[in-house]
Amino acid sequence: MRLRPRPLAAAAALALSAGLAVGSAAPASAAVTPSRIAGPDRVGTAIAAATPTFSGGRAAAVVLARQDTFADSLAAAPLASDRGGPLLLTPSDRLPDAVARSIRDVLRAGGTVFLLGGQNALSAQVESAVRALPGVGTVRRVAGADRYATAVEVAKLLPGSSDVALVTGRNFPDGLSAGALMGVVGAGSSRALGVVLLTDDGVVPAVTRDHLAQRRTPDSVVVAVGGQAVRAASAAGLPGVVPLAGNDRYETSAAVAQLFASNSYFEDSTTVVGIATGENWPDALAGSALLAYGGGPLVLTARDGLPPASANALTALQRDARGTGRPIADALVFGGPGVVSDNAVSQVAAALR
Repeated sequence: MRLRPRPLAAAAALALSAGLAVGSAAPASAAVTPSRIAGPDRVGTAIAAATPTFSGGRAAAVVLARQDTFADSLAAAPLASDRGGPLLLTPSDRLPDAVARSIRDVLRAGGTVFLLGGQNALSAQVESAVRALPGVGTVRRVAGADRYATAVEVAKLLPGSSDVALVTGRNFPDGLSAGALMGVVGAGSSRALGVVLLTDDGVVPAVTRDHLAQRRTPDSVVVAVGGQAVRAASAAGLPGVVPLAGNDRYETSAAVAQLFASNSYFEDSTTVVGIATGENWPDALAGSALLAYGGGPLVLTARDGLPPASANALTALQRDARGTGRPIADALVFGGPGVVSDNAVSQVAAALR
């Protein structure tokens, strides 16, 4: 299938503000200067990820998730990408002024705000505050009885997305990498390629199994991402599931990233990559949605240095991209030096050299 990348303003905007020369038409030998996307906290980093690309009412929708747990938002990146907007974070009990301003800034008049999870996740006060924002057209809560059912409810909003990634719902790393992959928009369909469904570690819950059975077609690709999901798919006897797992979260992330090569899942090479910590989820969650929109992988890193598997994946993707005549020009690092060190960023640049 063909990858249909959409332009991300983030790298160029941030690099230019720092006085750096950027350009996607750079020669193959040009160095890639990674650009940080970071705010003062997890809420601010999500806003920073949204602003350059969607500021000025360029988002058709906003996906809003709680800031303190990942349970309801693991499946969210494909929804945000498919509907043409960012993923923002908020406390469960209130809508901070900064988040309200960001929604007003990025959302086009009459656009939709999706609230992930029930009122224990995002309270009635948050919903009321969103509904009161000028320009918001529709507010839609997407929630199930638990995280597994919520992922299914998200998937139901994407009926034109045929592929599926199964990931554990008990931890975050595999779902973040899978969300960036499934959220890429296909050139033929103009929809997100797939959805993310959750396993209960080594078990496929009934709600996940039932929806998967309804959703699959003869042309669907179903990938189990991570060891827990691979074991769950095997134990459930799910047919035709492609296992994709490394020895740890970094190897699994690298394996997913390498599906973005032009001779793998897509016919085109990617020109943008994202890097986020594998030790926590908020920065990577916002990054996953943005990378899905832009058509690039999310690669996980340790705080103090880039793991070998991640470095090898970036190098392989750059080699592939140069072979197609469109080298990777943008490397987006989500979070400040406290979560992704300057040393790790230097290693990203070296891997993409």
